[in-house]
Amino acid sequence: MEILARRLTIITLLMTVFAISVAAAVETDARRHDQNKRYGTASACSIPTICHRAL
Repeated sequence: MEILARRLTIITLLMTVFAISVAAAVETDARRHDQNKRYGTASACSIPTICHRAL
């Protein structure tokens, strides 16, 4: 039982580290997305209302 408890503890700690790293990546992506909105993006065509593709 002691080995099982130790393995579960290690797995739990690894899952916690993974969850924190995923949360940090999502936060970074959200900030980058907000910053792109603030500064704008280059349009891939001359009429932005028709063409929504951005470079």
